[in-house]
Amino acid sequence: MNTDCRRVIYAFPHAGATTAIYRPWLNDLMATQSAILHPVAIPGRGALAKEPEIHDLDSLLERLAADIWADWQQKQAQGITEWITFGHSFGGVLSLAVGQALMRNYGTSPLFGVVSSAVPPHRQFTDKRHEWTDEQLIQKTKEDRGTPDAILNEPALIKPIIRQLRNDYLIRSQFPLLGNRSVNYPLVLVSATHDKYVTLADMEAWKLYTSNDISLIRIEGDHFAVYQHWDVIKQILLDKTTG
Repeated sequence: MNTDCRRVIYAFPHAGATTAIYRPWLNDLMATQSAILHPVAIPGRGALAKEPEIHDLDSLLERLAADIWADWQQKQAQGITEWITFGHSFGGVLSLAVGQALMRNYGTSPLFGVVSSAVPPHRQFTDKRHEWTDEQLIQKTKEDRGTPDAILNEPALIKPIIRQLRNDYLIRSQFPLLGNRSVNYPLVLVSATHDKYVTLADMEAWKLYTSNDISLIRIEGDHFAVYQHWDVIKQILLDKTTG
């Protein structure tokens, strides 16, 4: 391991996604050895596909916090000295809630957290999309334009995504319960200029969820623009002054 690599980034995927969404970022950081990107695996999909899905929000938070704590202990033994979180949309809310669980259960906090295009818990609408039909969820996925057409048009590939999306919508329907939880570390907020799902006011409202500083970064594009702005996100994730 490069002795200059002192930071691990725990990255939470958006709704319906697996850790694979962060593979390009992971590969780039591995090549430069500037930090370690650790995509957070969710039970029931990807590398944890053989495990049962977790349908209760608090149970999921406890599980993810325990997984990160175990990994962080290993990383410290390898010479890693700091950690941060990143989450996009659904993953942005999860990242903060898991950060709060890590504070509560293990007395540890990240150097800072990055929340991208996510509606804070108290501004979440009543979400019943987990009750939608497969056809409705497929149409929603097409409209979001966050999944390649090659996957959307292949039944064998779209089926697990729809199952994952349905479970994430069930978890998301419980997000309003997080309205009174906050963290003690700085938040970096990433807001897209043409995001039709998350407004600038939504992003600014995250200031209610930390007792520390917040900063706001604007990027051009729609709800999934973050994946086209790795140069900007990388600079944020490797920032030595934040926090």
